[in-house]
Amino acid sequence: MDNRSRMQRVLALLPVLLPQAMLGSIMLMQRQWVAALVSFTGIVSYIWMNLSQHVTHERFGESSGHGQRNGCAITDSSIIGNNARITAETDVLDAPHPPCCNLMDIMWSQNDSHQSSLAMTHPKSRETKLLWQTIVHSWLKDDGRDTCAHTTRVPLGTIGENQLFHVDLVSQGPHALMAGTTGSGKSAMLQSWCLALAMRSPPDQLNLVLLDFKGGAGLDVLQGLPHTVGCVSDLQLQHAQRALLGLERELRNRELLVSQYGVADVMDIDVPPPRLIIVIDEANALCQQIPEAMKRLSRVASLGRSLGMNLIMCTQNPASQLSTEIKANMALRICLRVQDPLQALEMIGRPTAAHISPTTPGMGLFNDGASITLFRSAYTKDCNHLITNVRYAASFLNHATQKALFTSPLPPMCNTQKQAEAAGNDADTRTSESQNSEEHSTNARSASSKPYTAVIGLEDDGVRYRICSLRLSGNVAIIGSPGRGKTTILRNIQHALAQKPTVNCTFITADCATLPSVTPGSKQVWLVDDADELCNPSTMLPLHEEFNQAIRNPDLYVIFAVDSPNHFRLHEYCPTRIIFPSGEMSLDILSGISPTTVKSFAPDDLTRVGRAVVIAPGIEHTIQCSTAYKY
Repeated sequence: MDNRSRMQRVLALLPVLLPQAMLGSIMLMQRQWVAALVSFTGIVSYIWMNLSQHVTHERFGESSGHGQRNGCAITDSSIIGNNARITAETDVLDAPHPPCCNLMDIMWSQNDSHQSSLAMTHPKSRETKLLWQTIVHSWLKDDGRDTCAHTTRVPLGTIGENQLFHVDLVSQGPHALMAGTTGSGKSAMLQSWCLALAMRSPPDQLNLVLLDFKGGAGLDVLQGLPHTVGCVSDLQLQHAQRALLGLERELRNRELLVSQYGVADVMDIDVPPPRLIIVIDEANALCQQIPEAMKRLSRVASLGRSLGMNLIMCTQNPASQLSTEIKANMALRICLRVQDPLQALEMIGRPTAAHISPTTPGMGLFNDGASITLFRSAYTKDCNHLITNVRYAASFLNHATQKALFTSPLPPMCNTQKQAEAAGNDADTRTSESQNSEEHSTNARSASSKPYTAVIGLEDDGVRYRICSLRLSGNVAIIGSPGRGKTTILRNIQHALAQKPTVNCTFITADCATLPSVTPGSKQVWLVDDADELCNPSTMLPLHEEFNQAIRNPDLYVIFAVDSPNHFRLHEYCPTRIIFPSGEMSLDILSGISPTTVKSFAPDDLTRVGRAVVIAPGIEHTIQCSTAYKY
């Protein structure tokens, strides 16, 4: 060891020894002998420990072989970069830095050669093969390995002078934690990582969920990838809460798959679901704005390995912002430049990352538990160009668009049936919570094939919204104050049933002179508007008794609109109800809405035209009714 290194070791001891010596001296002056003895004993122990490490390094450090991984690894207290030993933390500034490179260059090199050298990239090869064709080749390539286990091994940058830096999230993780201060290159590395994964695996093998709590500036651009099944930012907190619920539902569905097939890993199923990688930028902001998020993500971290769900979390300060349970499951650690050496110690066990120059964004240390590697991540020069080529490749191979894992909340308005069907297409594929839910909510094609089904708008189960098709299996009560859209729903149902020649549908108003006759043995539908007086037992209307008999007739479906449920036994005669909330909890609960649903409504929802709740046996969903049809 040279004189410079010895001096640096001595200087590194002073910040620890001087305070201890001063404390011991003060204790001696105050005649607190025991405290002084403990203080000086700690000083002696610390000096002895460092001398032991120094002697061990002098005796065995230079002669013992050191393992090298990816061309640049740390196996003891030093960094080995391009066969150069760095014996002090600050010497990382003097080490040969890996070059900065474009993601497309290293991905092209990866596909053109089985070697891992960046020097294998040949610009002329791009003239004979388009990028989307290279992506297709990568998706179809069979190198004899288990593709499910190797689809996440991608090049992310460089090490040494010309070597590619590979990361396999599945085998080295299964979860990754990334730390770095502002400007260190975290978001750029996340972008490159997601794009590299998308260029390596087709959408039916790998899906991405993107939670960008950096205002959407980092990951929003990746929404265009065919692999992306959900993307949300901190500007949409309600959407983010739905995303967390969607992840919990997906976790439960995969647990059921594992149990159903009797396997230990969901990837052992003959046709497994796509691997789901959840990418979170600025996880600290997520946990601050949605406190329950950490608890929900902890389940994914602890159970995700066997369920094909992997986490990549990015934060500025993992020491104080992430729970111990989360960090315990993050075997793969990436530390870019940080301000505090304690943050680097928390991440990789060494303070080296605190000495990385701010002029080298993307430079960092990678720790997979076996070794520590100095690397520099690749940047993405043109994200949109790469995304366009990935989409071309998916279209060429006829990969179906992946269904959204979660959707945004219900839109404020749904004007036409065509708009309802278009909005519901993204969430057509779903897992029913009950058989009743499956019967109640169907897509447009099934709605047209069933004689007593009508599309009335969109419905939301808390995670995804989809087409709301009202299946008539009995009477339906529509309850709400004037101006909320009751008459429009009746007209929508009338229009839908009029397209079916086997259905006898009649629209009735409260001031009509007579009610239609009912033919025994045939199903008929009455649509009754403003039926409050007909339901009132104290009314003087002569049709009151006939209306009540019609309600009890099994050959007749009565769909009626009232302002208040006070005069009718809804639970007995109306298994299905459409209720427009009033904001008065006692009245809404009387109508049948649960207190939890009442509290979930925003103030605007209480006056929004068409915003209602559908209640049926085993079902309670918020809906946005279509406000008009073009007849």
